[in-house]
Amino acid sequence: MSEPTEFPFLPLEDLIKQSGMSQSGNVASKVYTLLRSLIVEVKLLPGRALPEKEVAAILNISKTPVREAIIRLSEEGLLRVVPQGGTFVSTIDVQRYIEACFIRFKLESGAVAEAARRHTFEDLCRLEVCLNQQIAAAAEKDYTQFFLLDEEFHKSIFAAARLAGVWSVVNQAKGEMDRMRHLKRVFAVRRTEEVIDEHRDVLEAIRSANSESAVAAITRHLGSLESKITELSRDPKLWNYIERMNAQSPTKRSPKRGLPQ
Repeated sequence: MSEPTEFPFLPLEDLIKQSGMSQSGNVASKVYTLLRSLIVEVKLLPGRALPEKEVAAILNISKTPVREAIIRLSEEGLLRVVPQGGTFVSTIDVQRYIEACFIRFKLESGAVAEAARRHTFEDLCRLEVCLNQQIAAAAEKDYTQFFLLDEEFHKSIFAAARLAGVWSVVNQAKGEMDRMRHLKRVFAVRRTEEVIDEHRDVLEAIRSANSESAVAAITRHLGSLESKITELSRDPKLWNYIERMNAQSPTKRSPKRGLPQ
């Protein structure tokens, strides 16, 4: 594998204006969504300062919604607020990554079992359309779109289970997972074809109304906590890059190798 291109350190104004705020939600929610996207896509690098006043000025809004967004992101562990010292993008934390994986495994295995029991024809159509769009994105090597469709597929599982609100809990918890997934994409650590096959298995299990098969299929797809650590250990370039980014951060915190005890 060739060395990846360094993540560019772009001015905050450029990053924010390139991304823009979404059209839905209140102002604080829009700011939260914007900043979270920049963090998990590793556009805002670990350790980077995120001045509340500067963000508000760029967006031409008051500091209050920015402060509310920062509080939410700090509660998720994506930002670190230092009293009298400012706000910084958190280092990549393997422990937080493992915890996010655990939450997702537990909640999604329950959701897919419910989806097998409670889905409608419309739910199956939504999942199938999403899967076909993923196949098209993979063929075009549009990995950003593939990632977004992957999110939509899993969100649709919760909708089919009549547990749409639980997806927001999963989404809030998995920020570190998403940041790691974007890093893997940059390092060309991809499972595109495997993901398509596994999504197809999940869809067919839901279609057959077999809860046990659905849980088995999502378990094969999402893997185990041990497998997530093994994936990182098998790619030393990715791991070393994470350590280097963390070492450059003011927190000076490096990820620990191996499973937490």
